[in-house]
Amino acid sequence: MAITRIYLDDDALRRTMAISGVHTEQDAVNLALRFFTSHATPADLEHPIHTRAASA
Repeated sequence: MAITRIYLDDDALRRTMAISGVHTEQDAVNLALRFFTSHATPADLEHPIHTRAASA
């Protein structure tokens, strides 16, 4: 596992922790990343979500 310094949305982090029941920020971020990637489709790999609105 890598150590990474990132700036997080405090409100989103608190909501994620409350909804998921995790007790650490690290666990909340890891859970959110796993959740996001587990719901990705093959199309997401070809056309990442952040590029869709710009190209629509």
